[in-house]
Amino acid sequence: MYKNILLGVDTTLENEKALEQVSKIAGEGTVVTIFNAINEQDAQASIKSGVHLDKLIEKRSKGLASTREALDGYGIKYDEIIVRGNAKVELVKQANSGKFDIIVLSNRKASDKKKIVLGSVSHKIAKRAEIPVLIVK
Repeated sequence: MYKNILLGVDTTLENEKALEQVSKIAGEGTVVTIFNAINEQDAQASIKSGVHLDKLIEKRSKGLASTREALDGYGIKYDEIIVRGNAKVELVKQANSGKFDIIVLSNRKASDKKKIVLGSVSHKIAKRAEIPVLIVK
């Protein structure tokens, strides 16, 4: 069982299956860190429209409510990190920080035109993370 799990969450994806897998690999005393990144395009668009970054983080946190509720339902403790930056880069930084035992990600289905198995974020994390990576389809 893992004690410190990094859970990369994209608020536009269904995360139920990833959360189910987290519940299976979590043990007593496990803490899951819910991680989400606000990309520069979203941050700049928000600022240009007069919405301060703090409000955007607050809105993003509200989008993670179902993830927190699911973890509560499983009886798993959690933290939340929302950063501004590229999701691929920021997830790799967190994964390789030495604070986590495993990273869990939901896999975005790649479009038929791309004909690849993993989404670009999942692929980069799997290649660059120094800890085990669980990608849930």
